[in-house]
Amino acid sequence: MTNPELRENLFSAEPVSPELQQRFRQELAQIVEPSLPPSHRLYYKLAFAGLVVGLPGAACGLFFDAENRWIWGLNLLAFVPLAGWILYILRRGAEPRQTMQSLGKALAGITLAVSLLLIVQALQSPSLTGVLWALLGLVAYLLTNFINLWNRLLTAESTMREHVLRVEYRLADLATRLPAPNER
Repeated sequence: MTNPELRENLFSAEPVSPELQQRFRQELAQIVEPSLPPSHRLYYKLAFAGLVVGLPGAACGLFFDAENRWIWGLNLLAFVPLAGWILYILRRGAEPRQTMQSLGKALAGITLAVSLLLIVQALQSPSLTGVLWALLGLVAYLLTNFINLWNRLLTAESTMREHVLRVEYRLADLATRLPAPNER
């Protein structure tokens, strides 16, 4: 990994013209946190609508289904923060990638712990239901790890685009400083 301060100091050793520097900062901000495309916005709106519809159902299950009350309580505990997170993303108009990557790593750890717990439970009292729950836990763990892999790919792509953008702006600035070929 490169040291961001060293990289920034090297970049600003010979300053770029102010207008190019401003355009560079704007393009860099778009690379680091791109605005939501319409398809992602639709996805988040549908997910939010599904959560809003599911909240009253989970609340009813919590009050009226005594046998499975703990499941409905867990659903409510998951639905409310998830709905808040989706609303935050929609209002912001962009996904906070750094935060989402940190949450993805935490979620991978949580799904690992849950899948191990389900596997141990299935081994202690073997049944078809226990095995299916253990497999579901493993699938959730694999899914979160694929999401983390995708997030790393996005981070590498944005870092590469940032470096290419720096070189492009540096070359554009140097080209404006060079004398015309017939002036030599």
